[in-house]
Amino acid sequence: MLRALSEYEIEGLKTLIPFHQAIMASEQWAQAQTCRDLIEDRAWLKTLAFEKVAPADEDGEEKVEQTYTVEVSGKRFDVKVIGAPPAYADAPAAVNGTNGKKPARSARAASHGGAGGGDTLASPMQGNIFKVLVQQGQTVQEGALIAIIEAMKMENEITAHKAGVVAELPINVGDPVTSGATLAVIKGVE
Repeated sequence: MLRALSEYEIEGLKTLIPFHQAIMASEQWAQAQTCRDLIEDRAWLKTLAFEKVAPADEDGEEKVEQTYTVEVSGKRFDVKVIGAPPAYADAPAAVNGTNGKKPARSARAASHGGAGGGDTLASPMQGNIFKVLVQQGQTVQEGALIAIIEAMKMENEITAHKAGVVAELPINVGDPVTSGATLAVIKGVE
C-alpha cells in the first residue's frame, strides 16, 4: 500500500495521501494497532499539516466566495470557499454554490464574445425541484438564484444566465426534471 500511495501523481490539489503514508509507516500500524493515539495527537498531526499559503491578492486575480452545502454521515454543513471563479460560472446555468456572485464583465465578455445568449434557462441535470426562489413576472439580475435542484442527495443552485423578467416558470417544488428541460424563460429588459 505504501508503494501504491507513493506512485500516485495528483497535481493542482492537496490530498490526504501524506497522512495515510505517515500512518502506514508508523510502528503502531506495523504491529496491527489502531493508531488512535496518533490521530488524537495534535503535535503529530501538525507535523503533517500543509504549509499555509498566503492569499494571491497581489497578483490581481479576481476572488469569489462560494458557499456549498455538503452532507457527511447524514449531517449537513455549509462550507465557504474563497478562490478563483469556477470554470462553469459563465455557463447558462451555474451549479453548486455560485451564490449569485459572477466573474468580472471582462471575463464574461472574453468567454462569450459579449453575446447575451438565449432566453431559456435549461436544467443542467436530472433531479427534482427542491425550491423555487422566484415568481413569474419577477425581475432578476444575472446570477440571481432561480431554483435548487436536488440530485443524488445534493442541492444544486441554478442561477439566472442573464438579467431580465421571468416570462415563464414551468416548474414547481417536487417536480421531476430532466437534463435540458426548461426551468425558466427570462426575457431581457430593453
